[in-house]
Amino acid sequence: MATVLVAGGTGEAGAAVVAELLGRGHDVRVLSRRGGSPIAGAQPAPADLISGSGLAEALTGVEVVVDTTDGKSRRARPVLTTGAANLLAAAGAAHVTRMVLLSIVNVDRGPLAYYRAKSEQERRYRDSGLDTRIVRATQFHSFVPMLCGPAAQVGLLPAFTDTAFQPIDVRDVARALADAADAPPDEPGRAGVPQIVGGPEILPMHDLVREWKRAAGVRGVVAPIRLPGGLGRFWRAGENLVPDHRDGTITFTQWLAERTAG
Repeated sequence: MATVLVAGGTGEAGAAVVAELLGRGHDVRVLSRRGGSPIAGAQPAPADLISGSGLAEALTGVEVVVDTTDGKSRRARPVLTTGAANLLAAAGAAHVTRMVLLSIVNVDRGPLAYYRAKSEQERRYRDSGLDTRIVRATQFHSFVPMLCGPAAQVGLLPAFTDTAFQPIDVRDVARALADAADAPPDEPGRAGVPQIVGGPEILPMHDLVREWKRAAGVRGVVAPIRLPGGLGRFWRAGENLVPDHRDGTITFTQWLAERTAG
């Protein structure tokens, strides 16, 4: 089994990847600034992606890196660019044999600065010269509750009109990332070509919001709202969907039932 470093391993996707890799018998290190690990059996690897401090030590003896880092806020966004550059340079120096990156479906078409930063992260991986696998996923099951949660505090549950999502469970994404980590080398020229993984169902946002409201016992009015701007156009055009890739095995309904059980 390989020694695998999971960057961002304390986050939602990263923690699922750590659990999946441990279940496959790998030695797993969790890279984070504070050096914590959310799962017993994984080794903490404190390092700072922005400054590069600690990366050489964290990568010593590592064969595979899985990068699940995120940077939705402006302050955190350099993790996707400067952080990627530092991680790739350190991985090259440490003779890491495989890099795996979690990304977003159709990220190169996205209108937000966040999407541009993720696209730049992908580019840096493709241009690194290292054996790279990129896994692009649809939104996680937690995405719609995350959007609606703050507004629910004032009794409003926004449901963007003409908008659908294809939510996927992070455990399904983790399996795809672990499979990419374990895969044999591709044919020449194939490294860096994104693999697409999507959720098992495509559902209107209105349906997702209503189902979450019932399951979570949230009060509020489900309000149809037309989302303006580039992101609204992006979602209404279905650019966040991959109908030909219904790879997930856990539905939104099943995920909600797990979260509200007991």
